[in-house]
Amino acid sequence: MDDVSRDRSVLRLVVVVTFVGALLGQFATQGMGLFLRDADASSQMISLLYVAAAPYTLRFLWAPLVDRYSPRAESRYSAWIIFCQGAVVLSFAGLLFTDPTSAPMLIIPIVACCMIALGTQFTALGGFMASALTAAAYPKDASAQGAASASGGMFLGAAVLYLLADLGCSAVIAALLAISLLGLVASAMLAPGAETQRTGASAVSIFSQLSIFSAPQARWLLVVSALVNSAVLIPYAAKAVLLIDAGLSVTEGALYGIVLGNAVGALGALIARRYVERFGGVMFLGFVGLLNATSACIIAVLSLDGLDANETILFVVLANAAVFASFTASRAVVMRIARSGRQATDIAGYVGVESIVFLVLVAAGLAVLDDVGVAVISSVGAVLGFLGALVVFAGKRRLIPEGAAR
Repeated sequence: MDDVSRDRSVLRLVVVVTFVGALLGQFATQGMGLFLRDADASSQMISLLYVAAAPYTLRFLWAPLVDRYSPRAESRYSAWIIFCQGAVVLSFAGLLFTDPTSAPMLIIPIVACCMIALGTQFTALGGFMASALTAAAYPKDASAQGAASASGGMFLGAAVLYLLADLGCSAVIAALLAISLLGLVASAMLAPGAETQRTGASAVSIFSQLSIFSAPQARWLLVVSALVNSAVLIPYAAKAVLLIDAGLSVTEGALYGIVLGNAVGALGALIARRYVERFGGVMFLGFVGLLNATSACIIAVLSLDGLDANETILFVVLANAAVFASFTASRAVVMRIARSGRQATDIAGYVGVESIVFLVLVAAGLAVLDDVGVAVISSVGAVLGFLGALVVFAGKRRLIPEGAAR
């Protein structure tokens, strides 16, 4: 199989797995939050969903096992993808027996199991992409993955929550269970029977989860990414709280926060590809930092008089565009940093630590949101966003070479 055909084959599997995984994962962490808030759950209770999502970010702890072992020797990464999709199906079957009104705490451990499976699946997918793609295809597939993730969120909001939310949480979960089963079938059909790896496997140590950070480029990229995204993490991750508090119903929250937000997010990912290819991923993050900080400043001023529903929707939508654009840039860079034969470990290690940093910022913001308000949080985020852009533009000599994969 030539390089072009291989890249197209990889792209098809990436899009399907990402679409289904994003749809299910966004419901577990965001859609479920809408039902919990509608059932009068506190913001502290909803923040536990992000604690339950911690295994998704901690997947780097067992990522070396994905590189080292496989359920099927001839298809190291795709076998993990299929196996984990089956675990997701079981998790959503369990959610059918929960009720956000009478037993909200039962939801948390099931969501945690679901996120373990999804995290492992995306670990295998990252290794599959980095090992099977040509370096020139990295920005394209990172952009496609971001767009597929956003499209999954759009489908969740428009075709599932918007149509079924009035029927109750159980009806929504039943539909998602059916989708997860379709995802299992599609993954099994699209995954190659035997992978043709561009790089050979290596005996990855099970204690080497964070070895990617031995590279100064990875450490520097982590700092830049955290600073750049600080301005928009709260409106992106806490959209359920912000939209319900602005007076929107669960259905309206799904329409604006998930459907519209992810539509703009997909657009941001697709637009980002062009500029990542032109300027490089890290430099593009600097531009994103400037835009994030500017929008956070505007929202901070508007929120002094209290955000109305339209301003809150705008706040959430802009955050989605920024996060997906940032995703495209950082993933294109990380795939270049990942080393031969240990792509799943290196990518999961970086993404895991980055996600932990993001979750800490989100959890801290949610914990004080009711006390300090949007204006203070946005002001702090704006300062950090401007600092991130400054770090990029002042440190050009540290930029990761974009011309060839490492």
